[in-house]
Amino acid sequence: MKYILAHDFGTSGDKASLFTIEGKFVKTKTVGYKTHYSNGTWAEQDPADWWNAFCQSTKELIEGVNAEDILCVAFDGTNPNCLCVDENCNPLYPAILWQDARSSEECTELTELLPKKYTKDYPNGRMKADRTLPKLLWIKKHHPEVFEKTYKVLPVLHNYIIMKLTGKAICDITSAGSTAFMNPERTHWSQEVLDLAGIPMSMLPEVHERTDIVGEITEEFTPLCGLAPGTKLVCGTGDTGCTSIGAGLIKTGDMYFSGGTSAGIVLIPDPEKKPVYKNQLTASSGSSLSWLKNTLCVPEQIEAKETGRDVYDIINEKVDSAPVGSNGVIFHPYLAGEREPRNNPKAKGSFVGISLTTTREDMMRSVIEGIGFNIGVIVDRIRDAGYKVDSLLIVGGLGKGDVTRQIFADVMDVELRALKYMDEAATVGCAVLGGMAMGIYEDESAVEKFMEISSITKPNPENVKKYAKLKPIFEKIYQGLEPVYPDLY
Repeated sequence: MKYILAHDFGTSGDKASLFTIEGKFVKTKTVGYKTHYSNGTWAEQDPADWWNAFCQSTKELIEGVNAEDILCVAFDGTNPNCLCVDENCNPLYPAILWQDARSSEECTELTELLPKKYTKDYPNGRMKADRTLPKLLWIKKHHPEVFEKTYKVLPVLHNYIIMKLTGKAICDITSAGSTAFMNPERTHWSQEVLDLAGIPMSMLPEVHERTDIVGEITEEFTPLCGLAPGTKLVCGTGDTGCTSIGAGLIKTGDMYFSGGTSAGIVLIPDPEKKPVYKNQLTASSGSSLSWLKNTLCVPEQIEAKETGRDVYDIINEKVDSAPVGSNGVIFHPYLAGEREPRNNPKAKGSFVGISLTTTREDMMRSVIEGIGFNIGVIVDRIRDAGYKVDSLLIVGGLGKGDVTRQIFADVMDVELRALKYMDEAATVGCAVLGGMAMGIYEDESAVEKFMEISSITKPNPENVKKYAKLKPIFEKIYQGLEPVYPDLY
């Protein structure tokens, strides 16, 4: 039996999954790593943690499998990040994550500096703080010694893993398009942008197609990761790109609900309709749920340890005990600024409507509802552009709980279809790219071998009506607080 190994480097950890070339899921292994949050809007990671996760997850996952039967390793990773490395792939500064919003000033400067053709597709025509370019300019301004020593800037997490394994600094063309270094057509690095920003072209990685074979495992690394020498390494792409494949995005108008840390709606735009951005992703939806677990839900964590139950199952039960609308409490999930739908790196999270009668369960439910309201703004904008949004595939951690899915379905007035292996959408996409690289699959339609729907959640008409009355209040609160956010820094 022959296999494809897929690595999904997400915000919280590396998920390695093994598939047969016939599309059968074999097993998976996840190794987590920390995100270091500081200074209100900073989000950094240590690349050494990525490397350790890669070696550990690979070695443990393939135990009992003949390594010679693993044809290739395909990758996806978070992006756009900013990691500066020297010629030996040694990090010169912590990796600044996509979630990091420290470069607000640089975004303002770039919006004024660059011709409008480079920023016209961004909300409000303003450079986005999640792009690699403003992050690198922040380093250049605040740590010029790091900038001077930088050999390459790596925007996708697994670019670092590939460079460690091969010595090559590469990036797929799709992910490169999210860095703000490319021309408006996103076909190659823009010399104009680089000249205006004062960045040498030599600092950027070599651009590849996502199905390019960019190297192979050498004997040096076999003891560390367990893979056989000669195992092919496939370029891969960003985590959203691979999840899109795993969620079946193939033709124009296809879309899905991405329920990860950076949750939102991903679609293939229809050129016949009003322009919409392909990846409409928030900054901290999944991490708002994690924040809820880690702060307000300590009793649920204790109960989970004592009973052996999943903590999120317990949280879902508590959330379900609160009424629709959370007794008037409304939560805005801007815990790391916001990408879509606001493009506001200075936005802050908030609970509004708390009273002496507010319960902990009300606040817990309001977090889920707030995530739903926020993504609902994106859904409504897509509808306003002429798209029919009545049924969406949902993938990722936010789609696991029945209660959570029902709230999202009611808030957005949309049917949600869940995959059997919901957490494996990204690694499925990786596996498809790996199979294409090896000539096993002709195109992305091979994903049909992997897909299986496990449940369908339909919106409750009565709850839809209740949430429809709360939506304008959610928007009015944001508009009222927007002028205040800069004063909180």
